[in-house]
Amino acid sequence: MTYFSVRMRASSNGRHISGAERIVPAEHVSATCGQLAQRALDHPKGVAAETHLTVEALDPDAIRRVPALAVEVAECANPGEAQQVIRALLAPLTPHADALVRGTFAARDMRGAMLVCAGTGARLEPDRERGVRVSHVDGAAAVDTTAAPGKDAAREALVLSSKVAAHPDVLAELCISDDPDYTTGYVAHAGTYTRIPNIKPAGSPAGARAFLVREGADTAALIRYLEREPVLVRVPSQEDAQ
Repeated sequence: MTYFSVRMRASSNGRHISGAERIVPAEHVSATCGQLAQRALDHPKGVAAETHLTVEALDPDAIRRVPALAVEVAECANPGEAQQVIRALLAPLTPHADALVRGTFAARDMRGAMLVCAGTGARLEPDRERGVRVSHVDGAAAVDTTAAPGKDAAREALVLSSKVAAHPDVLAELCISDDPDYTTGYVAHAGTYTRIPNIKPAGSPAGARAFLVREGADTAALIRYLEREPVLVRVPSQEDAQ
């Protein structure tokens, strides 16, 4: 069976609004294009002035399958408690945890993720405005369904983070959604996806994604994996991503 990567990127006046992707068989391509285009129109950051859809055939033999991360939930009543949890998770991995957290909260309208060296704290991505876009990824269960599902932010985050974590040079990921209506973020490391509620105040546009990278990693090879290599993530059940 031939699979297709269907990707949507939406912007207004150069400002990133929305992005999403599915990997689907041929019979689902048309419906998936319509669904992703509608997401660009309905986004809380505003109606996108430009929406680009890309449909790309994938070699089924090149698709890698990886397990989803285990899911845990940190109980955080407010953003202050959330930041304490984040720092506790990241501090054993890098002496630059505080700077990493500050930089991720301070970022605005990044189209991709930051790559941060665990040893030096330096940014590694070649284009700091664009960042690195994780692409060519979906949940294996979603590919096998007969209809494209609606937006499920928790599931999509788990799927994306599981692809990222499958690379041996990624030590951890910190994600704070830039969606002003979505206040749950996460830290992924050591095979675990820790959901962090109340990571920011409701209505805040703050948010970005940062990957903590092993010092000495082949950055070009890592970026190629994140952006180009197709991965399907085995999510055991829909409830596990909630």
